[in-house]
Amino acid sequence: MIYMFDIDGTLTHPRQRISDDHESFLYSWMKDKIVFLVTGSDIFKVREQLSERIMESCAGIFTCMGNELFLAGRNVYRNEIRIPEALVGWLKQQIHHSEFPKKHLVSFEFRTGMLNFSVVGRAAGKDERDEYEKWDKESGERLRIANYINRKYPELEACIGGQISVDIQGRGKNKSQAYAWVKERYDQPVYFFGDRCKPGGNDYDIAKEIDKPGSNDYYMNVENPESLMLFLEEMDK
Repeated sequence: MIYMFDIDGTLTHPRQRISDDHESFLYSWMKDKIVFLVTGSDIFKVREQLSERIMESCAGIFTCMGNELFLAGRNVYRNEIRIPEALVGWLKQQIHHSEFPKKHLVSFEFRTGMLNFSVVGRAAGKDERDEYEKWDKESGERLRIANYINRKYPELEACIGGQISVDIQGRGKNKSQAYAWVKERYDQPVYFFGDRCKPGGNDYDIAKEIDKPGSNDYYMNVENPESLMLFLEEMDK
């Protein structure tokens, strides 16, 4: 069995360091298993959230929606992207017109092969991130933004990522490319864990591939890190 994990909302709470208890358990659990990470974040954020020994225990780490892969700490490939200036201008208008009252700097974060966009801004603190996530569930702002991009720019695709952002990447250059890379090299079933496996979420593309007829792979939509760790513990019994 090959195990693939999202990070934000799955192994850790969004943009938070993994707890000491979860780190200790996960490190022990991984010792006899083949594990890949696949995240929308860049490698610097992965290092902020996970311990060095967890990262070193992974067979590989896919960052930036699978647009970058690290094996044994070495970057082995990276995809590039060009975001149209007209889209950047439109996104700036969405910040201006958004009814969410609290906004911070750094709404655009260009990563390898993708753009991470946030109306509230990446400098928002935890309480404001929680507040925006709750507001967004009621207003549907991020889904509206993603749907517009998917209609207007056929060469791009957008999906909801984390608590506060929209992930924008080239068409097909989503997390499913990490799944395809693993399937080409391992003749074993894959079990994927992510917190946004439903349509519109940035784990959905892997879940959709796994759901294809004839697949012997599995996925689990994770509620939070606590429930995931309990599930992993039960799996080993």
